Amino acid sequence: MNDKLTIIGSGLTGPLLSTILAQKYNLKIQMFERSEDSRKLNSFSGRSINLALSKRGINALQYAGIYDKDFELSLIPMHGRSIHSLNGEVNFQPYSNKNEHHINSVSRLKINQILMKHAEKSGCVNINFNMKCQRIDLINKKIYFDNNVMDIDSTIIGTDGYKSVVAENISEINNQKLEYINIDHSYKELEIPAKNNEYQIDPNSLHIWPRRDMMMIALPNLDKSFTCTLFMKSNGVNSFETIDTKEKVKMFFEENFNDVLDIIPDLQDDYLNNPTGKLIGLKVPTWSYLNKALIIGDAAHATVPFYGQGMNASFEDCYVLAELIKDNKSNWNEIFEEFQLRRKNDADAILDLSLDNYKVMRNDVLDETHIKKQKLSFLLNNDFPDYFIPLYTMVSFTTIPYSIAYKRGKIQDNILNKLLKPDLNHLEKYDKQTAEKLIFKYLSKIKYD
Repeated sequence: MNDKLTIIGSGLTGPLLSTILAQKYNLKIQMFERSEDSRKLNSFSGRSINLALSKRGINALQYAGIYDKDFELSLIPMHGRSIHSLNGEVNFQPYSNKNEHHINSVSRLKINQILMKHAEKSGCVNINFNMKCQRIDLINKKIYFDNNVMDIDSTIIGTDGYKSVVAENISEINNQKLEYINIDHSYKELEIPAKNNEYQIDPNSLHIWPRRDMMMIALPNLDKSFTCTLFMKSNGVNSFETIDTKEKVKMFFEENFNDVLDIIPDLQDDYLNNPTGKLIGLKVPTWSYLNKALIIGDAAHATVPFYGQGMNASFEDCYVLAELIKDNKSNWNEIFEEFQLRRKNDADAILDLSLDNYKVMRNDVLDETHIKKQKLSFLLNNDFPDYFIPLYTMVSFTTIPYSIAYKRGKIQDNILNKLLKPDLNHLEKYDKQTAEKLIFKYLSKIKYD
């Protein structure tokens, strides 16, 4: 292993990975970014304005020495979901039975700026902006940019998102196809502005307007606004295709989201002018090529946003890769192969979990059975803390591998179905003897932090 490295993409994963590798292994890193420096424009090229940071992402940031008091000031804690019913009622559903458990709303622009600052501060990282990588030829050792061609003289790591040119070339070499998971829903971002310099709705929860086949969510920003995201079908009735005039927008929101009309003053203009984004997941069959190249983060396993784990999973990649390098500093090829073995199943699992959670968010949170299951799962966790850990807790508040969380979640749901009898109105009176038998039979004790 030489001391040089090339990273394609400086969104979120690239700067964090380069910071870790520069600090811990003194690697000299050239990073190429297609866009201008977001610190100069004070804007981000992506559509999503804010993200949810949780346990896995925080662990990786701490590992890199980035998660400090100043960083924490950029976060807004969200302790659960505020469910906005069609009739205007709002009900709060906590994420966990533990007070310390919360996810954090964070500005994508802010975290990108922080990460780039730390990468450059290492003294080993050079970020080259306005360098759009059009194509990579790993076999002939060439990188093609808009206006020039470079010889490849180091190992390459692609952190260039779900349209990764590095992933494309690795797949071409292996005669494989990238597996894109398209769903028939799209999204559009709106905004609830501050009013009199105050939040218009509760800032410490993630707001959801579930409407069975569609939903809107809102996450808080530091300027007292909320970023809203409307998710619904791309085509057909009640879709982005058909709701295409101011009058149709007004009628649609009056029928489905009437309680936001007074708090989104520019609703019709924002809806018609803001871009409509596609929801795409990605499963890449092979993540590396010999010792020449590796893809991580969204380039290897882009997911849909319904578990808020895209950034967290990518940051966890950075931690896992750095630890593998520590164990084996001499051979990129072995490190890359082990990295895929370690992460591929988990990457596939978080996409499956995220697709499942879309149904939960837009539909199940309205149902009494789901609400009872959630409450019962908290009771079981209190009584069997090392065996029964609610699925959302495993995903967002522990570092239990996603694939294990997915499997245990299925088992736990079956246990809840067996315990949740129709006449069980007082959940604290659940059949503990039956629960103990089921839990000890189907669930092993698990260590987690």
